[in-house]
Amino acid sequence: MAIDFKSNINLGGLQLQKAALHPLNAAPLTPSEGQVYWNTGDDKLYVSDGTAWIDVSGDVRQIDAGGGISVSGGSGGTATVSLSHLGLESLTAIGGEAPVDSIFFYDVSASTSAYLTCSTSTGIEISGTVLQLDSIPNASLANSGITVTGGAGLTATAGATALGGTTTVDVGQGTGIDVTTNAVAVKGASALTDDTLVMWDDTNGKFIDSPLSDDGTSVTVGGSRNLVIAGNLTVQGATTTVDSNTVNIGDNILVLNADEAGTPSQDAGIEVERGTGTNASFLWIEGDDYWKTSGDFAIGNIAEITSVPAVSKFLIATGSNGITKYATLNNVASSLGMGNHTILLDAANRDNVQKNAGGDVYEVHHGLGTKFVTVTILDATSFEEVMVKTSRETTNKVKVHFAVAPSDGDYICMTSKVGVEDTGNIGANFGDTGGGGTEAP
Repeated sequence: MAIDFKSNINLGGLQLQKAALHPLNAAPLTPSEGQVYWNTGDDKLYVSDGTAWIDVSGDVRQIDAGGGISVSGGSGGTATVSLSHLGLESLTAIGGEAPVDSIFFYDVSASTSAYLTCSTSTGIEISGTVLQLDSIPNASLANSGITVTGGAGLTATAGATALGGTTTVDVGQGTGIDVTTNAVAVKGASALTDDTLVMWDDTNGKFIDSPLSDDGTSVTVGGSRNLVIAGNLTVQGATTTVDSNTVNIGDNILVLNADEAGTPSQDAGIEVERGTGTNASFLWIEGDDYWKTSGDFAIGNIAEITSVPAVSKFLIATGSNGITKYATLNNVASSLGMGNHTILLDAANRDNVQKNAGGDVYEVHHGLGTKFVTVTILDATSFEEVMVKTSRETTNKVKVHFAVAPSDGDYICMTSKVGVEDTGNIGANFGDTGGGGTEAP
């Protein structure tokens, strides 16, 4: 039976025995401060502060101090926990602090806490709050030594050399190399001459002077050595001087003035140094188009020829200066007051032959420069002379008139210049017997 009290019950210090707190499956509404009930849903005890229900059924029953932890208070509901080493309170305590700067850590392998100290003998130190490298001793390095291996011509100390130690590398004396104290030199260097190119003396295994020297201005081949050039020789300087007394040249044609590329303007030839005498020369005179000698010119014995050479030029002496030059037969004939010209009457193939529309008149340009010419027409096959009418149109051409138009190439026209025209009335005095004539009665 439930009894509903309308006022507080004062037990006067007596015990409330075998009492059960009010079991409910939900918190009472509008509780008063200090009111309690047991929640049957989560099996927890709740106390009201007048506003909210507070769970007071926690599992903590007592707080005890452990390693690195101290507990004070708690009797009034508040306990103070003090930590002597932050983060390591649950670790096993160790005997004491290290005598030097150290790092407190948990040693997993030993399942205990410990102090990590640094030794300068390992090259690591703690400077204030900085962990840093110190002078690392060679012994602390994994590779505490170095091995030097000699190469070609070099010899090194055998085995490894400790760091901080010394090793020796010797230069081996090989072919062409001399090794002395603190010096490696080319063998034979003391005998080499300044400004002289060296060459290898395989017999003695050293370098020696070659016959070539270069003083910065000229390259000289000295001594009595011969210079042989297997390839071509190109000289780009402005002057080439040869002091040899004997010069042998295999080329059968020497080209002078080879750098001339435009209109010819320079004389060329050969000049002979005659010491105190006037030099002699044989020159091609470009302006006059002939060869000229500076002295007498002699031709040795000339064999008699039995046939006319197949050339159109002959050597003749012309003028009062006695210059020897080439001249064509027309030039010779002109100088003698004569001339000749022979051409096939073929207007289709000859630039200096033309014919009229009817084909019976040929016009021939002979270029003899006069109308005083004889004209002869020959049959081109039989070379018999034929009679035709001829006329002298100008001083350089004649016309040949045929009765019936011939075919091109049937006839040959020959024109010959007559001797010098008599304009001075030479021989007009019949009393002159110089020509062997007889004066008329």
